Amino acid sequence: MIDKLLKNDFWKNIVTLLSASLLAQAIPFLLLPILQKWFFTPSDFGLLAIYTSISLLLAGIASFKYELAIVNADSDTEAQNILKGAVILVLLSTLLSTILLLFFKESIASIFQAEDLGSFILLIPFSVLFVGLYEVLVFWNNRKQNYKAIAGSKITKSAFAESSKLILGKSSIGGGLIIGRIIGEFISLVYLVINFIKNDLKSITSYNVTKVKESLNKHYRFPSFSMPSVFVGNMINVVFIGLISRYFGQDSAGIIGVSVVYIAVAFGIMSQAFSQVFFKEIHQKKSKQELLSFYLNNAAILSVATILVITLVEIMPSGAVSYILGEQWGEMMPTLKILVFAYGAQFITSSLSFIYIRLSKQKTMLIFDILHLAMVWGSIIIAYNYFGSFHSTIIAYTIAQVLYYFIAFMAAIIFINKSKLQQ
Repeated sequence: MIDKLLKNDFWKNIVTLLSASLLAQAIPFLLLPILQKWFFTPSDFGLLAIYTSISLLLAGIASFKYELAIVNADSDTEAQNILKGAVILVLLSTLLSTILLLFFKESIASIFQAEDLGSFILLIPFSVLFVGLYEVLVFWNNRKQNYKAIAGSKITKSAFAESSKLILGKSSIGGGLIIGRIIGEFISLVYLVINFIKNDLKSITSYNVTKVKESLNKHYRFPSFSMPSVFVGNMINVVFIGLISRYFGQDSAGIIGVSVVYIAVAFGIMSQAFSQVFFKEIHQKKSKQELLSFYLNNAAILSVATILVITLVEIMPSGAVSYILGEQWGEMMPTLKILVFAYGAQFITSSLSFIYIRLSKQKTMLIFDILHLAMVWGSIIIAYNYFGSFHSTIIAYTIAQVLYYFIAFMAAIIFINKSKLQQ
């Protein structure tokens, strides 16, 4: 059975990325308790969570999501033109984000009730640049089916980011978690750039403004619908972390941030590997029956993995964290046991979410993401005003998440059945 799966290109590529993701996630998983116990406080991790949510909000739309068009471009020449256009857009987005953050630095820190944030806001454009260009090159390598390069970049990013955090923590440098993250983003980008220069640069044609514009205009759906959808999707995390920080303090935001990191070890490993290959594979399915079967079969596999992870988390003793890491982290395990349901639902549906792009439902994705944002925002506001406790608010958020992802999953099935694909 295993030999048969490994001979299948789809699962072979997943195993390649899965192995890299496993190692990439294992590094922070092993070092995180050390960082928590001896070098950084929940407040430090709260600052990192706020920084990360803002930087990913801006980096997520830096290329106007044209990197998604690279994979299914009709020709290599068209893919090259999209690549060039996406790089230019990332550079322009970095410049624009720098200007905006210069003007609104104090206001942003005030919204999050995080005074320390002001000292690091102007580092965000570096993350926008590094992450934006990295994502463009990831999808270029996806098109080329160069999954080993993607895998290597993930391991490199994790190794340099986490070791930098450890060194900076020992040196007692303020903002060590943020600086370490930026170092990891930069090194992973350098890794893919070097790979691109070695393997692809010689085949890249000269820059033709007209051809680049034509290729970008052809794939207008990505900036028109995918970009706003991603922006709204990332805004959900900003709202979540922002409201938690504002209502319950930066320490609580740190508890959330660290809990998510631990959950990511379980769910992020498979999701990152799976979604990249899934995105490529679904474009090969020509009939709705074949696509629906592929979607449901993989959903079943992801569901089994999710149930196993949730079970493992729920049977862990809550007091173990306080005993190992100290009383300041006492809230982490109870929080994680609630959030694991939200991120479990997210893991299943998000890993399969490229199905909406395959069906050209970018506009629908935007509508769904706006609904998602409203549900998350509303659940937190209502829970805080009616109950006022941290745990009640996290439970309300989790219920909203599970409900939304169930709706999104069922909608995808309906869209496949109603698609114009052949029977």
